[in-house]
Amino acid sequence: MRLRGRALGEWTLVTAILVALAGLSAWQGWLWRADQLLYDTGLSLDSRPVPDDIVIVAIDEESLRQIGRWPWRRAVHATLIEKLTQADAAAVGLDLILSEADTNDPAGDRVLAEAIRRNGRVVLPVVPRALAPGILSDGRPIELFRRHAAELGHIEIQLDADGIARSVYMWGGASEPLHPQFALATLKVSRGDTPSRFDRHAGQAADATDRGWRRDVWLHPQFAGPPGTYRTVSYVDVLGGAIGAEQLRGRHVLVGATAAGLGDQYPTPMSGLGLAMPGIEIHATLLDALRTDATVNWLTPGEVTAVTAAVLVALMLGLLFLSPRDGLLLSAAVGLTAMVGAILLLQMGHHWLPPSSILLGAVLAYPLWSWRRLESAQRFMDAELRELHELDPGTSAETAPERSVDPLENRIAIVRAATDRQRAIRKVRDDTIRFISHDIRSPLASIITLVEGASSQAGADNFSRLQRAGHYAQSALNLADDFFRLAKAEAIDARKFEEVDLASLAQEAADEVWPAAERKRIRVQLRDEGSRDALVRGDRAQLGRALTNLLDNAVKFSAESTAIHITLRDAEKWQELDIADQGCGIAPEDTGKLFTRYGRIAKPGQAAQPGIGLGLVIVKTIVDRHGGTIAVDSTVDVGSTFRIRLPHVEPQDA
Repeated sequence: MRLRGRALGEWTLVTAILVALAGLSAWQGWLWRADQLLYDTGLSLDSRPVPDDIVIVAIDEESLRQIGRWPWRRAVHATLIEKLTQADAAAVGLDLILSEADTNDPAGDRVLAEAIRRNGRVVLPVVPRALAPGILSDGRPIELFRRHAAELGHIEIQLDADGIARSVYMWGGASEPLHPQFALATLKVSRGDTPSRFDRHAGQAADATDRGWRRDVWLHPQFAGPPGTYRTVSYVDVLGGAIGAEQLRGRHVLVGATAAGLGDQYPTPMSGLGLAMPGIEIHATLLDALRTDATVNWLTPGEVTAVTAAVLVALMLGLLFLSPRDGLLLSAAVGLTAMVGAILLLQMGHHWLPPSSILLGAVLAYPLWSWRRLESAQRFMDAELRELHELDPGTSAETAPERSVDPLENRIAIVRAATDRQRAIRKVRDDTIRFISHDIRSPLASIITLVEGASSQAGADNFSRLQRAGHYAQSALNLADDFFRLAKAEAIDARKFEEVDLASLAQEAADEVWPAAERKRIRVQLRDEGSRDALVRGDRAQLGRALTNLLDNAVKFSAESTAIHITLRDAEKWQELDIADQGCGIAPEDTGKLFTRYGRIAKPGQAAQPGIGLGLVIVKTIVDRHGGTIAVDSTVDVGSTFRIRLPHVEPQDA
């Protein structure tokens, strides 16, 4: 129990360290690069159909070639908006920075403003504008355009630390997030309102001295595909009439730059081979995601930490009970499941659980716990080797035939040498047992035979001497027999067990002690209370010896004209056998001596019995080797009951 408690304590310590390390990693996002890579992989493996009512009017290279260098006159944009008005577009998102008046063409500003007014569904952008280091303001369109716009929306695109655009904020603004995201504003124009789940959170007014850019309602859209997924038409084609009104009627039209030279492009999770996605297509992706709720819910750091801790505790529980090989497979399975499961959860459940912290824990769990196991095994081996050296000074590192620079290999070599020595000692013991069994028992038996033959011809004095000699020889023979039987009991091989009927075995044992019982007029009665066959698996001869020893003791210590009851009964998975006598009984303080070597109990006034106290030791050894138990219930001057319990076996299990 002490070793088990220590092992449990070490397991608890390793688990606590592992969970703390992985949990802190999950909470702080130490492995964010790996998590982002897996997130991008999961998104890129998935795709979804895109709607045909979102159209991007692209300011592309062909438009720049035909219309001229950027920026264009604002009257050109006014012409485009007039065509979209005639086509009755559902909403127009004009992703053009109009925060300054065109001093070279004031009339163009008025023409554009009038076109915006007549359309009535135009969304204009708001951008963060730096006034000074650390001070930002809302870069809104000039009042002329702002007055006629249907909505204003910010076009800030959030870039992660690795420079990839994976998310946006639904609200933003200098000092206070007052402006909806560009796509959200476009959706509001087309449907008249915005979904309540995207409403900004109510809060205290910002400090007037705080002029930073504020954000609210973080959102991760589910990208539909790589750049070019949404329907894109050239600005010049719409302007020149190549794209007719019927192709734009009722559509959400987003106007923005796609030409690489205009710089409005961002890497996204779908940007394969380094192909960046234009900002206007990111707004199209977001508009589509807002309408279909194709967004990814990222678990909070607290939730990720809790899941990581739970998974790693379960993993460590598995490692506590599994073999090293199975533990290695379990650790690999947990790491693989964490990665694959995170991607499946992303694609099928639209939730993202960063798996890298779980993977880190799975990678560290096995070597950490294996290290503690190896330390415990080495500590236990050292303790056993010290004890072995005290018992056998010949067992030490110096006597080991193999030496290595590896301390563990040296210990193994010592154990191997000790095992060889034990095999040699066991061989000597077996030879001694055979010597006792054959070379000593045979002359003792011959002496007894000669004494019995000579007793009838000797005088009274010689007869007494012969009787004593015969008594000593018989005692020596019984002693040799007991040692031999104990050695055989200790050498029982469970692989050679067979099906044994305990009832018939008990009857045979009763028949064997019948002559001794008959001389004392003792009745031996067998009762079977079971509802099934009393079948056990074991060595028939050894089990018979155990029952015979118990019955022989019962006859020896019972008074004349009494009874001995043998009772068989079922006890769930056990077969029980009771041997109850009406003898002298055993005092409670003496019951502990019954199953110990040479544990003889002498009762005042009781005749001494032959033997040296190995009979019950033999019985207990046999029962233990069969996976059973033996117990005694005794009352002085009333009698004793010995109960044997052996595992029951059904006939078909044999």
